[in-house]
Amino acid sequence: MRKKLKRGLIACLCACLLAGGATGCSRFENTEIVLTTGLTENQLFKVGSSVCTLPEAMIYVMDYQRQYESVYGVEMWEHDFGGITLEEYVKNIIVSQLAAMKAVTLLAKDYEIDLTESETENVKKAAKEYYSSMGSDAVKYMGLAQEDVENLYRDHVLSRKVYHEITKNVNTEVSDDEARIITVQQIKMDSVESAKKILEDLAEGKEFMTLASAYSQDSQITYTFGRGEKSSVYEEAAFALENDGVSDIIEEEDGYYILKCVNNFDREATEANKITMVERRRDEIFSEVYEDLVANTPSEFNTRIWEQIHFEDWKREIPESFLEVYSRYFEEE
Repeated sequence: MRKKLKRGLIACLCACLLAGGATGCSRFENTEIVLTTGLTENQLFKVGSSVCTLPEAMIYVMDYQRQYESVYGVEMWEHDFGGITLEEYVKNIIVSQLAAMKAVTLLAKDYEIDLTESETENVKKAAKEYYSSMGSDAVKYMGLAQEDVENLYRDHVLSRKVYHEITKNVNTEVSDDEARIITVQQIKMDSVESAKKILEDLAEGKEFMTLASAYSQDSQITYTFGRGEKSSVYEEAAFALENDGVSDIIEEEDGYYILKCVNNFDREATEANKITMVERRRDEIFSEVYEDLVANTPSEFNTRIWEQIHFEDWKREIPESFLEVYSRYFEEE
């Protein structure tokens, strides 16, 4: 009997590794999780030679419980969201994130990466702070030892370092034009005749926004975007406009468009997009290495002990956030 861990996009994993974030991203699709009795009672799963214990997973359980109960409330865990409960959904996220991180740490030896003395010391300090903040009841419920916290913090730091090593030579040069973000208003119509009439009205001096509000068949009028987010025809017309310029009729499969440029170069958004584009390049480089790892790494999963974990079993104060403590000791690059 077998099942696979699901995943999202490579960029999400990188966000998780770099920020330690509980974002719901997953990364371990192709590696098979074999339901087995080969693990000890305290081991939740094994990815290659890397093991995740149940107490380590319980740290994530507590962090996610804090996050979701603050939004949805404690009574939402068993609510059905189209065939899956919130609890099942979040538990899947936890296993997927932890499996991805544990997998990436396997690459540390290949790249001769380890923690520095300073990083090791900060791991111990962070683990001590997190562990010391917990009451005895929480420690007992989670089955937690300070060593478990140290192991998880170490894996967070190590996986981040592996990611940086793999992507260190990425080209970070992005031109203004490549990253340019623009804002346009649009009028969408279902016939070329209607579009021609709009152009005539504009030529007579009628306001673009007034016509858009009255005649556009799209409820949204203003759009902000960069290159690659629209069709090539739409994009070419939009990026050719100067401020306040109006396009000719643009024919698309779903209708006809007329555009007006509101801002042909949003400096702040463009600078932010440069960062996003560089990170996307990093993700692409990292994904090549990661996908090869995924395809060749067997895993084992102890489904029986995981099925026994329920968020509603803990009704007391939730310990301090594991990830918030992490962020105090490790500034991300």
